[in-house]
Amino acid sequence: MAGIEMEGPDLFPDNPTGDFCDAIISHFSKSDQEDSQRLCATIGAMSQELKEQNLPLTPIAYFGATCSSLDRLSLQPASPPQVIQSLTTILSLLLPRIPVAVLKKKGDFLSKIAVTIMRLNSVTEVTLSSGLKCLAHLLITGEKVNWSDLSQNYGFILGYLTDSRPKVRRQSHSCLGDVLQSFRGTPVLAASSEAITNLFERFLLLAGGSNANSNEGTKGAQEVLYILDALKDSLPLMSMKYTTTILKYYKTLLELRQTLVARRVTDSLNVVCTYPNVMVSAEALLDLLALLALSVSIDETSAVAMTFNARLLSSGMLKVYSLNRQLSVIKLPIVFSALKDILGSEHEEAIFAATEGFKILINGCIDEGLIKQGVDQVITSNVDDRKSGPTIIEKVCATIESLLDYHYSAVWDMALQVVSAMFDKLGYYSAYFMTRILKNLADMQSLPDEDFPYRKQLQECVGSALGAVGPETFLGILPLNLEANDLSDVNVWLFPILKQHIVGAHLSFFTETLLGLVGETKQRSRKLELEGKIFSSRSADALVYSVWSLLPSFCNYPLDTAKSFKDLLRAICSALREEHDVRGIICSSLQILIQQNKKIKEGKDDLDGADTSPAQQRALSHYTPEIAGENLNVLTASAPQLLPLLSGIFMESTVDEGGSLQSTIVEFASIAHENVVRTLFKKTMHRLLKVTQEVGIAEASRNNNSMQVDDSSTESSLSLERARLFDLAVSLLPGLDEPALDVLFSALKPALQDTDGLIQKKAYKVLSIILRNQEGFLSSKLEELLILMVEVLPSFHFSAKRHRLDCLYCLIARASKDDSQQRRQEILSSFLTEIILALKEANKKTRNRAYEVLVQIGRECGDEDDSGQREHLFNMVARGLAGETPHMISAAVKALARLAYEFSDLVSSAYKLLPSTFLLLQRKNREIIKANLGLLKVLVAKSKAEGLQAHLASLVEGLLKWQDDTKNHFKAKVKLLLEMLVRKCGIDAVKAVMPEEHMKLLTNIRKIKERKERKQAASSVESRSHLSKATTSRLSRWNHTKIFSDFGDDGTDDSDAEMASGQHSKGSLRLKSKASSLRSKKTRRADKSLPEDLFDKLEDEPLDLLDRHKTRSALKSSSRLKRKQDSDDELEFDPDGRMIIHEGRKPKKAVPSDHDSDMRSEAPSLFSVGSSRNNQKRRKTSESGWAYTGNEYASKKAGGDVKRKGKLEPYAYWPLDRKMMSRRPEHRAAARKGMASVVKMTKKLEGKSASNALAVKFMKFRKTQKKGGKRKR
Repeated sequence: MAGIEMEGPDLFPDNPTGDFCDAIISHFSKSDQEDSQRLCATIGAMSQELKEQNLPLTPIAYFGATCSSLDRLSLQPASPPQVIQSLTTILSLLLPRIPVAVLKKKGDFLSKIAVTIMRLNSVTEVTLSSGLKCLAHLLITGEKVNWSDLSQNYGFILGYLTDSRPKVRRQSHSCLGDVLQSFRGTPVLAASSEAITNLFERFLLLAGGSNANSNEGTKGAQEVLYILDALKDSLPLMSMKYTTTILKYYKTLLELRQTLVARRVTDSLNVVCTYPNVMVSAEALLDLLALLALSVSIDETSAVAMTFNARLLSSGMLKVYSLNRQLSVIKLPIVFSALKDILGSEHEEAIFAATEGFKILINGCIDEGLIKQGVDQVITSNVDDRKSGPTIIEKVCATIESLLDYHYSAVWDMALQVVSAMFDKLGYYSAYFMTRILKNLADMQSLPDEDFPYRKQLQECVGSALGAVGPETFLGILPLNLEANDLSDVNVWLFPILKQHIVGAHLSFFTETLLGLVGETKQRSRKLELEGKIFSSRSADALVYSVWSLLPSFCNYPLDTAKSFKDLLRAICSALREEHDVRGIICSSLQILIQQNKKIKEGKDDLDGADTSPAQQRALSHYTPEIAGENLNVLTASAPQLLPLLSGIFMESTVDEGGSLQSTIVEFASIAHENVVRTLFKKTMHRLLKVTQEVGIAEASRNNNSMQVDDSSTESSLSLERARLFDLAVSLLPGLDEPALDVLFSALKPALQDTDGLIQKKAYKVLSIILRNQEGFLSSKLEELLILMVEVLPSFHFSAKRHRLDCLYCLIARASKDDSQQRRQEILSSFLTEIILALKEANKKTRNRAYEVLVQIGRECGDEDDSGQREHLFNMVARGLAGETPHMISAAVKALARLAYEFSDLVSSAYKLLPSTFLLLQRKNREIIKANLGLLKVLVAKSKAEGLQAHLASLVEGLLKWQDDTKNHFKAKVKLLLEMLVRKCGIDAVKAVMPEEHMKLLTNIRKIKERKERKQAASSVESRSHLSKATTSRLSRWNHTKIFSDFGDDGTDDSDAEMASGQHSKGSLRLKSKASSLRSKKTRRADKSLPEDLFDKLEDEPLDLLDRHKTRSALKSSSRLKRKQDSDDELEFDPDGRMIIHEGRKPKKAVPSDHDSDMRSEAPSLFSVGSSRNNQKRRKTSESGWAYTGNEYASKKAGGDVKRKGKLEPYAYWPLDRKMMSRRPEHRAAARKGMASVVKMTKKLEGKSASNALAVKFMKFRKTQKKGGKRKR
C-alpha cells in the first residue's frame, strides 16, 4: 500500500462525470498491490450502496457514508484492520473536497473518529498516516482563535513525531509543517511553537539525564534525532521566541561534535537561512555560525560536509547581515578564515563552494560603512605609532592575501577569482588595503610557466586591480620602469593588461606623465642609434609605440574630457604630423571619444549592466547627458583644427589602413559646425574639379597626338587623387546640407560613366553610401536615380558591380514603399535580371552581395500586407528559366534555390517547377545541370518528410532517368541526393519508387550507412564528444560553393548535405574525429609549453617581440618543429583516421575485407591508400642528402624484406619469444640467438652518428651496384 499513503490528497482531479469513485478507481485500478485493489473494491461497494439508496454521488454523500462506517467500526472491538485502512484512506482523500463549513460543523465528530481509529491495537501504518492527514486538515481548516480547541489534535500529531515506524514518523513531520504554515500570523502560533519546544527539551533531558539508565538514554538520544528531523522543516515556521530557544540548544548540540547530530543541526540551520521572510534572533544564529566556522578548521570532515558548510556559512552570514548588519560584520574575519581552510582542501566541490562563498560574502556583507571605517583608521593613524588593532576590513584583506601563499598554490586559480572580487568591491579604496597583494601578483608573474599554469587568471586579476584603483595609482605601485638602464627590466607584461582594463581614467595623466615618458624614451632611442646600438634603439621605439597604444583605453569614458582634452590636442596634432605609426591609434581614440559621448547624450548607451565590469559601471556613473554634452562641445571646438589636418593627411597618405582616417573624419563631420564642414567640402570639390579637368586635358592631348609617349604614371596618380577626393567628400556627408549633396551628386554623374574602372567603382561606392544614409535625398531624387541607373549601364565597368548592387537595392527598397503596386513591379522588373546575372560573377564578394540583395528584396516583399508579394517575386525570378543562354538559365535556378532556402513558404512554389527542372536536366550543359541539382538539394534539405513523400517518385525518376556523358560527372551528387532522401523518408519509401535497374545503388547506400553507424557506435567517448562539439549552427548557413559544387571533392559531400538541411548527423563528421583527437592531444601538449604563441605563429599573426619569455619559447618551438620537419615525413591518414605508412614502395591496393561492400559504386576518397601518384606526399630528405627508406632490404622476387650480408637486420629488433621465460638454459640461449647479428653490427658502427652510419652503408651499396653493372657489361 506504499502507493496510497504517499499520495497527496489533491492528486486525483475530478473526472468529467464528477464521480469521486471513478477518480479513485481510475488511479488505483492499474496497481497490482492488494491494498490498492481492496481500496477500489471498498469505494465501488460504497458507490453501489449510494446508488441503491438513490443518493447523489457527491463528495458529501461519500463523506457521510465513510464517517458512518468508521464510526460503527470504531465501536467494534475486533474490526478488520484492512477495511478500516481503506475507509481511512478514502476519508483523507475526501476531506480536501468537502466545504470548509461542513468540516467546521463536523470537526469534533471527525476528530473523535480519527483518534479512536488510530488508538486501535491492530491499526496499520497506512491507517495512521491517513489519520494524521485528517487531523492536520481539520487543524488547517478550523478556527485558529482558541488554543484549547486545537491542542488535543495538535498534541496527537506531536505524539507521532518520534514514532519508530518511518512512514508514520515522516507523515507526522509533513503534517506538522503544514499545520504550522497555516498557523503563521495567528494567535495560536506561539502556543504551538511552545509545545514543540517543550517536547524537544523533554527529550533532551531524557537523553542526557544522569539518573537515566543506558537503555532509556539510548532511546532518548534516538528520539532527539527524530525531533531534529521534524525541526528541519518546522523551525522556520515557528515563532521567533521559541526559534531562538531552539537555536541555543543547537549550539549545545554542536559542541558535542557528534556527526549525526551535527548533520541534522546544520540541515535545519540551512533551511532557516534560506527560508524567505523568517524572523530569527541574529545573535543566536550568529553564535551558531561562528561555532560552525571554528569547527571547520578543527575537524577533518568529508567533501560533502565541507561543501555544505561553505554554502551554509555564506547564506547564514547574509541572513544575519539582513537582520543585524552591525552584529554580522564582527564575525566576518572568522567566517573568512573558515572558508580559507575549506579552499585549501583537496575536494573540488568544496573548493568551488568556498570560492562562491567568498564572492557572496564580499559582495553581500562588505559595505561602504565597513570600508570607510578602515580607511579612516588608516588615514588618521600613523603606521609606526599605531596602537589600535587592525580593523575588520583589514583582517578580511589579510585573510585574502594569505590565499596567495605557496600553501594554496594548487588552488591559485580560485584564489585569484576571490582577489579579483575583493578588488572590484573595494574599488579605489583597494590602494589602502591591498597594495601588498598587488605586489605579490607582480611577483607571481615572474614565475616560470611550468610552475605557474594560471597566467590568464593572474592577468585578469591584475586587470581587476587596475580597474579598481585606476591607472595613476596602479602605475605608482607597479611602474612601467621605462627609465631603467636595461630595457629588459621594463615591465612590458603590463601593457596588454593596461590596454584591456583601463576605463574611467584621466586624460591629464596620459598627457602629463605617460607622454613625458614617451619624450624621454624617444631621446634615448636616438642616442642609442647614434651609438650604433640598433637593436636597443628599435626596442625603445617599440616602447614608445606601446605607450601610445594605451591612448584608446584612456579615451574609454575618461573623467576629465572637458578639462584636459585641449592639452591632449596639441600632442595629438604633433603626433599626427610627425609619427606615421601612431595615426591609427590616435584616430581610434578620437572615434571612441565621440561615439561614447554621442550615445550618452542621445540616451542610446546600450551597455548591459550584467556584462559591464565594476570599473565600467563606476566610470559610467560619472556620465550624464549634460556632461556628455560638455565633452562634445570641447570636441566640436577642436574640429576646425583637426578636420583640415586629418583631411590633409588622408590625401597625402598612400594607404589608409582600416579606413581609420576616413572614419575619424566622418565622426568629426557629424559634430562639427556647418560652416567648418562646408568650407572643407568646398575646397574638396574645387580640387576634385581641377583634377578632373587635368585628367580630361591629358586624355585629349593623348588622343590628338597618338605618337606621344603615354605618361601613365601621371594619369595613375591623378586617378588615385580623384578617388581619394571622392572618399573625402563622402566622409563629410553627416555635416552636409541639401545643396552640398546636389553638388556632390552632380560630380558623381559623369564619374559613373568614366572609362577608368577605379573612378567608376569609387563613384558607385559613394553613391551607395549617400543612398543608404540620406533618406530625404533618395526620396527627392528617386526618378532621376532610376533613369540614371539605366543610362549608365552600357558604360558599366565590372569592378563596380558590387557597389552598383548596393545602389539598386536602395532604389528597390525605397520603391517598395510606393503606394502603386504596378509601379513597384516595374522598378523591380527593371533591375531583377541584372541582380540574377550577378549571381554568376567570378568575384566572390560580388556574388555574395547579389545573394544578399536578393534575400533582402524577399524580406521587403514579406513585410508587405499582401502575402503574395514574395511568391510574385519568386515567379518573376522563375521567368529566367525561359532564357536563351545557359548562363541566364543557371543564374535563375540559383536565385530560385537561394529564395527557397531562405523562405520556407516558397518551398511549395518551388515544387511546381520540378517538371521544368527535370527537363533542364536533359540538356547536355553542365552549368545548367549543376544549378538544377543544387536546387533539388535545397528542396530536399528544406522540406519535411511528409512533403517529400508526395514528390518522392518524381524526384527519384528525374534523378535517374537522364543517361548521357554528363551523368558520370555528377554521379556523386546524384548519389548524395539519394542518400538525403533515404535519411529523410526512410530506405523503404525510396526502395518502393526506385527502378529495378538501380537497386544496386540503393543497396550500396544502405551498406555504407550501416557501416558508418557501426563505426560510430564503436567510436570512443572522445570522438563522440568531438562530434557533438563540431555540429555548430554555423554549418547551417547558406554556402554557395557547397550547394552548387561540382562534387569533385567527394570527401565533403555528406557534410554539404547536412549544411543545407541544417540537421547534422554525427556520421557526417566521423572522418575528422580521430585526426582531430590527435590534434587536440598535440595541442594540449603544446599548451603546457607555449600557451598561445604557437597558435598565433601558425595563424601567421605577429609575435610580441618585447616579451622575452614568449620570444624564447617561440624560438624553441620553431627549432623543434624544424628538426621534426627535417627528420620526419608528412603523415597521411586513411578515412578511419589511421596513419598510412609507406614502406619504400607504393603498396598494392588492398581488397576490402567486407564482403558486403560494393566499392564500384562508391566515390573514391581523398584519404584512399590507392590514390593517384600525384596525391602522394613527396618524401623529404635528411641532412645527409638522402632518405633512408629501406629499399636495400626489399626483395625483387617476393614481398617482404630479406637479410643482406654485412648489414643490420631489417628494422633491427630483438624479437619477443616465450622461450626466454623457460626454465631450461638451452631454450633461453636459443631465444637470445637473434640478438647476435644486432650486437655485431652495432660494434662496427660504434661511435658514429646515425646519419653517418647510414651514409657509409649507402656508399657501399652504391659501389656494389656499380660493380654489378660492370660485370653485366
